[in-house]
Amino acid sequence: MRRCCRNWIFLVALGTATSFFSACGPERNYKLLSTLFDGVPTPEQRAAQKAAQLCPCSPDAKEPAGVLAEADLEATAPEKPRPAIEQLKTWEEVLQELPADPAGGPDWVQALKHGVIGPRTYLASDLPPAAPFTLDTLVAATIPDSGPPFDLDIEIVPPKAPFYKVLFPHSSHTLWLNCSSCHPGIVVQRGSGMQTIFNGDYCGKCHGKVSFAPKTGCVRCHSNLRPVSPEAIDADLATAKETAIAGTPELVEQGQALYMEACAVCHGENGDGNGFLGEHLNPRPRDFTAGKYKFRSTNSSSIPTDFDLFRTITQGIPGTSMPNFAFFTQEERFALVHFIKEFSERFATQKPAEPIEIQDPPPLLTPELMELGKEFYKMAECNKCHGDEGRGDGPTAPELKDDWDQPLRPFDFTSGKPRGGSKVTDYYRNMMTGLQGTPMPDFGDVFEPEQAWGVSYYVRSLGDAQRNLPPAVKGDVRFERGPANSGAVVDPVEMPPATFPHWFHRMRVRCNVCHPSVFEMQAGANSVTMDAIREGKFCGKCHPSYPDGKSLAWPVTFESCTRCHVLP
Repeated sequence: MRRCCRNWIFLVALGTATSFFSACGPERNYKLLSTLFDGVPTPEQRAAQKAAQLCPCSPDAKEPAGVLAEADLEATAPEKPRPAIEQLKTWEEVLQELPADPAGGPDWVQALKHGVIGPRTYLASDLPPAAPFTLDTLVAATIPDSGPPFDLDIEIVPPKAPFYKVLFPHSSHTLWLNCSSCHPGIVVQRGSGMQTIFNGDYCGKCHGKVSFAPKTGCVRCHSNLRPVSPEAIDADLATAKETAIAGTPELVEQGQALYMEACAVCHGENGDGNGFLGEHLNPRPRDFTAGKYKFRSTNSSSIPTDFDLFRTITQGIPGTSMPNFAFFTQEERFALVHFIKEFSERFATQKPAEPIEIQDPPPLLTPELMELGKEFYKMAECNKCHGDEGRGDGPTAPELKDDWDQPLRPFDFTSGKPRGGSKVTDYYRNMMTGLQGTPMPDFGDVFEPEQAWGVSYYVRSLGDAQRNLPPAVKGDVRFERGPANSGAVVDPVEMPPATFPHWFHRMRVRCNVCHPSVFEMQAGANSVTMDAIREGKFCGKCHPSYPDGKSLAWPVTFESCTRCHVLP
């Protein structure tokens, strides 16, 4: 059972307790806290717990005077082997080892809880002081290190979109951060809405920069969006195709209620794509009033079938803010289909064309078929938009716009994350039918089936390297180089900017080790220079200016320049 009552009382008393305890030493703090709370560790127990977490790379680190003798420290803190994941060299390798979250991305919290990573709680050179007594030290004193972090879930219900209520878990955040990381600075923006987050404030201080992106991680926060496995979605679509539900006035009315509850926030009450979140999303939500849909099984001039719309609602659109709604019943999803059709007159005056025939793909993928696909990719001038290597950077790409006059970049096949489905049959269908509302034409009258299968397999193969990697925020921060001082040895124009890899450090130290004491959590707020680093500031807290044999990380020397100054 969650400790909601206890924690709320704890929060109410927090400010008063902090002001009274600010000048207290360890013994006095223990006496006061043990009167109020059960299980408060003694000063000696706290010291032993902290000493056990000391970095084994720094055996000469000093503990607070009078707490433990050096011999006791050695006995209390034997060297522990670091997690095996720290031996990996690349982000791609690390991603393969991290557990997955409900959205398919890396789950750093579960990785920490299950010992996949072992980030340090502080640097050996920065043992927590005994005073002053603050919000952070009060929480640390009342919750044993061996127990769970501060366990309090907060439910936030947006007044404009109650369906998208948020469950904020303190426990996941206090594993990484101090209370003061968010309180009171960030929390005062509570209730400011998704627009503020998309702009990089409130939760956007971290999410989208070093943690999962809010635009594609909807299921992580919005408790009504329940994840459904790809296998379950495939099985559901197979049955729905055979048991489609025809529209009735009652079903349309049911769909209207669901739409207003779950869809209007992005697509707008009038279905024009102008919901109050629409302007912050890229790509923009679909304008249903035009009756144009990218993902169909019909030719490029036809409206989609009911099942085409049902499939998109069920699968969602990966890489965008459109989640899958497979957790709705089939009746509810067909109700949405029939209501959405009400937004455009095309569905009242036209009938969908017969879906294109998609035969089984070739039973054997041969080098000859791949070569045929590569040949016709260029023969059909796909490379003019998508580029010779399929990166979406062809010569005409900068000029492309959709039917709403919005800039539209051609799809990057090397990303391995197609929006219309990742199976080779999905590539085939989208190529042969085209994408309505975009410059992407249909090739149904251009390619023979064998040629189309060859192109489909070829463009899909361009994303093989990325297809199995989960969607993730790498968190790299680039420090652009400013004017060099008079003593600079290297021309700043020739030396690339420094790149700080958050993912690499996150495996080794928790966020509160560096934020805000070493780096402020604000872009542009840290004047990082090589002089400052050599003086032991910023990166110099761990990276010494010369090899000393006991520091946590490699030294900053001319030989190590290329470890940070790398081209993207």
